[in-house]
Amino acid sequence: MHIGAVDFRESQDNPDGAVVWFSVPTHTEEDMLRSSLGTVRRGIPTIAIAGALVVASATSGATAALVITGKQIKDNTVTTKDIKNGTLTTKDLKSSTVTALKGAAGPAGPAGPAGAAGPAGAAGAAGISGYQIVTASAVIAANDAGAVRGTCPAGKKVLSAAGELTGAYTGTAVDLDLSATYATAYAENYFDTADTLTIDVVCAVVN
Repeated sequence: MHIGAVDFRESQDNPDGAVVWFSVPTHTEEDMLRSSLGTVRRGIPTIAIAGALVVASATSGATAALVITGKQIKDNTVTTKDIKNGTLTTKDLKSSTVTALKGAAGPAGPAGPAGAAGPAGAAGAAGISGYQIVTASAVIAANDAGAVRGTCPAGKKVLSAAGELTGAYTGTAVDLDLSATYATAYAENYFDTADTLTIDVVCAVVN
């Protein structure tokens, strides 16, 4: 028996002898079943692909948040091509490296033009002038002692003085007065004849 798109067939195995009808799938039902299974199969890859995209998206977010420090970089792997030009300064280099970058001193340049003359300086103190030697003599008797004084002219001071006996090599002493206006020579004559004691005084104007 066929009703619509379904065939009904009589069962021969019923022990009660009753007639039992059961449906038999037609070609139309089989087509519908295949279509449904195909839809399910096509849906499985779609779901799998969508899940893979979710995992990849989550992984990409974690990678973007990762911060790389010097501990993760292997020594001697960063080269000049990895550094942006113009970004390094001397502050990024060791002081010894900066020193090594300095070249040798170049040759001296030509002399520059002479500068303008400076202002005249203040007048210095007046120096010594009017040098003059004053000589004085005195006779010392035999076996006696004596003295002679040499005095500078007015306005001049004694700079130095020296005394001597003419005929003997005995020593003499010279005394400069605190006023620096005269000097005195002293000596003793140990011989049996008289001798002459002379003093030379250097005088000058001292300002």
